[in-house]
Order: sequence, then structure tokens, then C-alpha cells
Amino acid sequence: MPDFLVVCGPTASGKSNVAVLLAEALGGEIISADSMQIYRGLDIGTDKPSAELRKRVPHHMIDVVEPQEGYSAARYEREAVAVVDRLLGRGKIPIVVGGSGLYIRVLINGIFPAPPASVRARNRLRQEAEEKGVRTLYERLAAVDPDYARVAAATDLRRIVRALEVFELTGSPFSAWHRRHREERPPRDAFLVGLRRSREDLYRRIDTRVDEMFSRGLVDEVRHLCERGYADALKHLRPLGYIEVIDYLEGRADLEEAVRLVKRNSRRYAKRQQTWFRKEAVRWVDLDPADEGERARNKIIQILPGRFGT
Repeated sequence: MPDFLVVCGPTASGKSNVAVLLAEALGGEIISADSMQIYRGLDIGTDKPSAELRKRVPHHMIDVVEPQEGYSAARYEREAVAVVDRLLGRGKIPIVVGGSGLYIRVLINGIFPAPPASVRARNRLRQEAEEKGVRTLYERLAAVDPDYARVAAATDLRRIVRALEVFELTGSPFSAWHRRHREERPPRDAFLVGLRRSREDLYRRIDTRVDEMFSRGLVDEVRHLCERGYADALKHLRPLGYIEVIDYLEGRADLEEAVRLVKRNSRRYAKRQQTWFRKEAVRWVDLDPADEGERARNKIIQILPGRFGT
């Protein structure tokens, strides 16, 4: 049976609110899987759960580090796994909530310990693909690692190059590295629920959220972070909403243009999230514009396995 529940989906699909209702119904606590909510002070622009929601249900993996501190997927795996195990030990259901697909993937599968990249080998293989075609590299992969060739598309140059690179560096097929990783760190058993809305509904929700963020004081939040010396850190992290506001504060855009760009970039980010989660073992729940709060929660509860029964 699954150890924990995952609620995922694109930005503005309604994950945070429905997760609180699920936690209250199931006796769970929430673990954030949002790579920007990790940072203290990035509150409005990351749409962190309100103080009221966090009072109703404990939230974990929020406000972990300062913006200038480095934070990796490997650290997230280590710390989030510890929270999952602690909650399970207390008889609570961990409910992982967020749109950062990589964080969710490493929490379930762990960090794959592949050998470091070789820029020289990678560039040489890419050059060969340009001269002779990707098919030539794929046929070579099929000869040295037929198991991985069966799961890699014949046109996926990035995956083909990486597999050949690992084989050249280590003499072991890429598929063998994957098998060893699964044996040493079996995947955690999780049930993934994805919130899916029509494009029109999702884009409307994104636009509404962005307008609300600016009304709640996003510009003042970014200005305060910059005054505290975090401007360079924000430019490195490039969180949605913050970079556009920095451009406004530094005179490269007016406020109307900043708002427009945050909406546009949020829609593009939502598309990338949907593409990512389509590759994962997600059970999708289709939500209508009227599906808010308890209505959305009830749709999710209907599909949950017995481990999460109410």
C-alpha cells in the first residue's frame, strides 16, 4: 500500500487549498514540494499557504533556508524523506503537495548516482550526431545497451548521448546503473493525484492569482528582499514574479509590463509542468471552474486507495 499521497499539477490549479482539506479529512500533514517555497521571505510571489491554512494543518519543507543559501534536489530528498518517515511513525498520512516535478521524483525514486558528466565526450557525441544523424548514435546504443535503448526514444538525443557517455566512461550499460540504484534504494510507494483544469480555466486562475499577488504587496516584498541584499540571489534563483518585479524596480519595465510578463511566464511554466507530469504515473482528476474547496476534495477522495480511506 502507498506510504504517502502526492497532490501535484500546474501552478494555480488549486493544490494548496485542497491539500489542507484532504489533510483534515484523512488525518495527514503536508510536505511542500515547491522548490521556491523552500526560501524564507519569498512569500507572496510563491503563493505560500497562508498562516490560517498552516495553523489548521502542519506544513513541512517551507521556509527552510535563506535566499542566498544553496539548496539542491539531493538535500530535499534527504530532508523530505526524514519528514515522511517521522509522520508515518506517528500514524499520520504524509501529503506531498507541489508543482516541482523534480522534487517529487527524487522523493519517490531517490537521486540516481550516475557518474559525473564528461564535457569532452558529450560534445564529441553531439558533433557526431550532427554529422551522421541521431540514428547512428541510437543504433550504437542499441548494440551496447539494448535494455536502455528500448525505453529511450530513437530521436531523444539528450538521453542517447548521456547513456553512451556513461558506457564510454565506465564500461557499464546505463541500464545496469539504473538497476543497481533500484536495488540499493527501492522507490517509495506513493499515490499521485494530479489536478487538471481546462486551459481557459487555468489561465483565468493564473491571471487572477497574479493580480492578487500584486494587490497583496508583491512589489514591496521584492523591494524589501533587495534592500536586505538578496537581489543577486534572486537573479540566480529566477523565481517567477520576482525577476519581473526586479526589472520594474531597476527601471527596465513599467509596472503594467511587469504584471503582463508575470502572467505570460506563469502560463508558460504551467505548460512545462503539465508536460513533466504527463510522464509520471499520475491519476488525473478533472476539475471544473466550480470545483473549489470541498467539491474538489471529494472528487479526489473518490479515487483514493483504501490506505487513505476516510
